[in-house]
Amino acid sequence: MRNGEKVAHLWRLEGAKERLRLVRADLVEEGSFDDAIMGCDGVFHSASPVLGRPTSDPKAF
Repeated sequence: MRNGEKVAHLWRLEGAKERLRLVRADLVEEGSFDDAIMGCDGVFHSASPVLGRPTSDPKAF
């Protein structure tokens, strides 16, 4: 898994070694979540793609 340091805290959670599975998916690639959710009873998806370039003025929106 890439970015192992970013997710290291998740592996320290109780029961993680037995119940946690981390997968990589791309929000803008159709079908990239298929394997990740296969067999799941529920999924919480809280990410959103950020497209485009940020403006230099954060108040411009």
